[in-house]
Amino acid sequence: MSLGRAAWRGVIVLVGLVGSGVGQAQAPAAYEPEPVFEAKDLAAPELLQGPHFTVDPKVPITGFIARFTLHSPYGEFRADGLRMLPIRVSEIEAIARLDELSHASEFAAAMGRAAVRPATAAVNMVTNPVQTVTGLPGGVTRLFGRIGLAGASVAQAATAPGQSGAERTTEASRRVGSATITALGWEKERRRLAERLGVDPYTTNTVLSDRLTDVAWVAFSGRFAISAASMILMPYSLPMAATSATNRAIYDTSAADLVNRATAIFAQTGANRAQVRALVQNPQYSLTVLTALATGLQRLKGLPGRDAVVVFGAEAQTEDEANFVANAVNLLARHHESVAPLAKVSAPGPILGQTAAGALALPGPVDYVSWIEALRSDLDRPEFQASEKVAFFSGRVSPIAQQNFASRGWKVTENFTDTAKP
Repeated sequence: MSLGRAAWRGVIVLVGLVGSGVGQAQAPAAYEPEPVFEAKDLAAPELLQGPHFTVDPKVPITGFIARFTLHSPYGEFRADGLRMLPIRVSEIEAIARLDELSHASEFAAAMGRAAVRPATAAVNMVTNPVQTVTGLPGGVTRLFGRIGLAGASVAQAATAPGQSGAERTTEASRRVGSATITALGWEKERRRLAERLGVDPYTTNTVLSDRLTDVAWVAFSGRFAISAASMILMPYSLPMAATSATNRAIYDTSAADLVNRATAIFAQTGANRAQVRALVQNPQYSLTVLTALATGLQRLKGLPGRDAVVVFGAEAQTEDEANFVANAVNLLARHHESVAPLAKVSAPGPILGQTAAGALALPGPVDYVSWIEALRSDLDRPEFQASEKVAFFSGRVSPIAQQNFASRGWKVTENFTDTAKP
């Protein structure tokens, strides 16, 4: 969701005054704090309040990402980014629909017929990546600089024993947002239920994930038919599909097959077995995000340097960073397909594309870019020096950041999407 023109004029005035005083010119090199926006200036009204949720009116930007807080009868949820907000809203409405369904008399009868559910593995290996890794800067600012590639994650994968097909299947079922139930056909029932609700079957929303698991098990083992008519059309299912940067594969393909497909695509980049394994086994990637990353690399098929993206992606330490990697690759693919063909890609930190003429292309799947010290030091590195360079962001860039990009020879595009516009 983009800000309206009038709203952005207000933002420009606000950000331009930070740290400078009214009426004073801001020097291009000056740093600025990341702002706090009014939610109404960032998103449509239907995304801020609905039958089962409200959104906090203040939205801080941290690490270039907008942090929305949603309140509902089912708990408090966080939507990290404008791309995630419609997904979380849709998920809350899906939880409400599943609760209604679970109170129906037909469902109660099916519960009586349902088999005892087998023990499940711990779902959501990482439910809150921000708490998992301490000491990291918020958001994705770390990924604009060198992050110690070929580090511990790849080394650990290199010394890990190989996995059999059955072990890979078990590993796949333990991805973020999934659960281990080995009954044949149950996983398909769960994916079908998620599809009818218009939500991600591999969501990192633990409340929804648990509800999907419970209802799908009753439907599967209790012979309770969940027809398409019994699921209301979720109002935000289309934004969910668009922001996942993937396709029907997450609904039509088993978890194990998704992992095997992604593994094959990553291996085709030229990355070695340990590097591929480090990426595939990184728990910060839900199967949906892993599939989106594989899809993006396929869109860049044949370009040298994609193996560096695999190594770079393996180093993601938060869910923010995993999403950034997948979305950046798909933004770069859109540029390659629709703007200027690329000759190669690289990932010195961040991910970059380069044309045959040597022009640089920097994808930025972020909400709002402020001019902060870390960004300046990264852009002044030797690998960012070229006669022509473009940066394209899915969100907006502050006026001060615009000036500093321009003074370094960058042409900046805002509101760039990872799919071609109709």
